[in-house]
Amino acid sequence: MKLSKKAITALSFTLGASLFISTAFADTLLGSGYDRLKGSAKNTAAQMEKGLNNYTIDALLTLKGNDQILFQTTISKKIDTTKQASEETTVTQDSEGKSSSNYSYSDKKQSVWKNGVDNKYHVTEYPDDAARGSRSLFTNPFNEKGAPEIEKIVDAVVGGLKDYVQVEERPDGGKAYSGSLSEAQVPAVVNAVSSYGIQQMIRDQSRMEKNAKMTDIESDIFVKKVVGTAVENKAGILENVTGDIFLSGKDKNGAQHDLTINVVVKLSGVGNTKIALPDLTGASVETVNQSGGLTSKYVGTYKNNIIMEKDGKLVKIGERTFEITSVENGKVAGKYYETVKPGFEANYPDKYNFNFEYNPSSTKSLSSFTYKNAKGEQENGQVHENGPGKIYVDLNIEIMNNNSYRSSNRPDFDGQFSRVFEE
Repeated sequence: MKLSKKAITALSFTLGASLFISTAFADTLLGSGYDRLKGSAKNTAAQMEKGLNNYTIDALLTLKGNDQILFQTTISKKIDTTKQASEETTVTQDSEGKSSSNYSYSDKKQSVWKNGVDNKYHVTEYPDDAARGSRSLFTNPFNEKGAPEIEKIVDAVVGGLKDYVQVEERPDGGKAYSGSLSEAQVPAVVNAVSSYGIQQMIRDQSRMEKNAKMTDIESDIFVKKVVGTAVENKAGILENVTGDIFLSGKDKNGAQHDLTINVVVKLSGVGNTKIALPDLTGASVETVNQSGGLTSKYVGTYKNNIIMEKDGKLVKIGERTFEITSVENGKVAGKYYETVKPGFEANYPDKYNFNFEYNPSSTKSLSSFTYKNAKGEQENGQVHENGPGKIYVDLNIEIMNNNSYRSSNRPDFDGQFSRVFEE
């Protein structure tokens, strides 16, 4: 099941910003309030994974530069742990004000996914043996590998800053947390991390979004202020968390620029969230075989063009080639590479070139292959048939669980490939 399609913009950029905000916001939750809130966060995550029957999570991430929106994404996800079902809608707005949306639905027997580009529903039905058993629809981050070590680092960064949090008992039995750090109170390590993280996020966004109105901040990046609030109900569950980070930095010409990152996360609908399979009557629907639907007849070479706009015209600057070299005993092998014409290398950096082999199993609801990207990092990909003489390829996907993944193809990547036939 594809949960997101817009890419690195909504995935790596969002996750990177969220990670940075989490670190900085943690530094505002100090002293006894810090310990109490951390305990509440752990309890909330544990209940979301195993405890709450159903609930809704809404999240908003906004990046502004000089008071103009450079990037914004909203996510609304419904989870029903009893029925083993989930539903998610994501809307992303870029620096030009253009929006894109994705929708997904999943239960133990099937998944449905649609993006705003082709307006087509992609439906995958799982075999009975893949549908049995329960699966985690939410992963507790405090149980992830390395989480205890990260927690110790955050605790150490907090250090002696113990007096900047306020904890207020609410009339309903819950608690309200608030805290802020000024420029002088922000630890040096946070400024060091922010300098690197913000530069990476801006560069990734600029590379992925053509004509992005992103300022290339290069130096003297520092956190001017951090403000955070959190609301905990009487059951010890966080219902609302907000964070604002105000930063400043200079571009290559020495001009000063201000950036603001805002994150809002809300947990609601506990016990009364309803999830329903979307009505596909009259809709454009494509059925996707859960194991890719590939047989020996798909052995061959598939290509599509790498295209860019130049001087008001569409220009072919290269080709993407996906070769399926063998499909034997259920195993699929092949290679993928990209070629760019001389003079256009800077317009299409980080070209992919890899071999792959994997075994799409009919007993699994999700099959994928691994490969190395241009940086030598291991990533996951998926390929399936997409009509006569056509295949569809997803690269840079994040496996969420046995039945779902997040797709993060670059905006300039075309996953539709056509077979090259000998004349």
